[in-house]
Amino acid sequence: MVRLSLVWRGVQPTAALRDALESRGVAVVARGAGVAVVATADATPPAAPSVEAWIWALAGDGLPPLSAATTATLRGAGDIVALGAEGTADRLATRAAELAAGQAPLPDLPGMVTASRRSREALRQALKAARTVMPVLLTGETGTGKEETARLIHRFSGRRGPWVPINCAAIPDELMESELFGHAKGAFSGAVASVDGKLMAARGGTVFLDEIDDTPLPTQVKLLRVLEDGEVTRLGETRPQQADFRILAATNRDLGPLIERGQFGQDLYERLAIVRIELAPLRQRREDIPELAAHFLRRFAERQGEPQRVTAIDPLAMEALLAHPWPGNIRELRNVLYQALVQKERGEVLLLADLRRLLAPPAPAVVAAPLFDAAALAARVRAGGFDLRREVTALERAALESALAATGGNAAGAARLLGTVGRGAARDPGGTVRAMTRRLRSR
Repeated sequence: MVRLSLVWRGVQPTAALRDALESRGVAVVARGAGVAVVATADATPPAAPSVEAWIWALAGDGLPPLSAATTATLRGAGDIVALGAEGTADRLATRAAELAAGQAPLPDLPGMVTASRRSREALRQALKAARTVMPVLLTGETGTGKEETARLIHRFSGRRGPWVPINCAAIPDELMESELFGHAKGAFSGAVASVDGKLMAARGGTVFLDEIDDTPLPTQVKLLRVLEDGEVTRLGETRPQQADFRILAATNRDLGPLIERGQFGQDLYERLAIVRIELAPLRQRREDIPELAAHFLRRFAERQGEPQRVTAIDPLAMEALLAHPWPGNIRELRNVLYQALVQKERGEVLLLADLRRLLAPPAPAVVAAPLFDAAALAARVRAGGFDLRREVTALERAALESALAATGGNAAGAARLLGTVGRGAARDPGGTVRAMTRRLRSR
């Protein structure tokens, strides 16, 4: 009895192969639902079809070169088979069953939109990861939904302990170790009692380390030991405690350059990225925008505690939403819609006129003006009495004060604003900013 379908494209299978597949419960069809087979006469990797599960079938009895097979695999091919090889029918039937099982309907999850292929792939990865105890590294631009995906992994896992989110960028470097691992009484000035850290507070649950790239290197070393040994050692103690929690981490930065510059540990990256889920930016999955917009219209009413008043989006308004590049991703879409709903006093349809924030041209880029007048500087040097050290110190102090003021005193955030002085090749950029601040205060 036929149970599965292979949607065949390209070089057609022989009658013998069709019969062999049908005897194994697999029908070969020209269109419809099922696992796609893209069959080619040569070893040129085919373009990926617009389906989630597909197989590359190559005429003849030989497989393509590794480079071509790698290209096809990166394009999403679930397997590569030679049509003339022995056992092809068995392999195709087995792989079709495996791929079809992997494409089972996704559960209906409020707030999780899966209209696009990229979103469905990420959600399937998250649900698979939830069934394991392995660490997970979530990557993607700001606003792509990394924390929401991490919460989903925790919710669908077997862990019934607490969910403990930690924003690594919000914790000063000098407090990071104590916050995460805890400390013993007397471990430092002011440690009047022994305290468990946030990691031990997550016993039986999940720790979510957001902006893991902002973790100082000494803390990274201790995190690696936790992942390797499953033990936590509090600051000021030598005897470790067993740790029963799972670690999920997220970053919006490319960790590769940080690893090359010695700012992020290769070993920690490899341990965290056993399972890596990349969340695509919204501009690469525009099919999600209508469903996301409808979700935020409902969510706004729920948060207001009132019946939903705006229930539809005008076609022109939707066209504008679909055309926008969304550099802030889902978070920006939510904020644009919430602002429009706050300002909209009447009407059940969101109009283009309600999206003025979206339609307004972006503010002109700030052109970096010179920090000094070269002619005036030359005149001061020629006049004598110029103190280069004093002037450099004044510039450093002003830049540091501006950066710290802009980030609410967060040293790691200030380091980002200061460029190579703060980030550069520094192994601890936040620590570099604090050291510079202390040095300048002493002058």
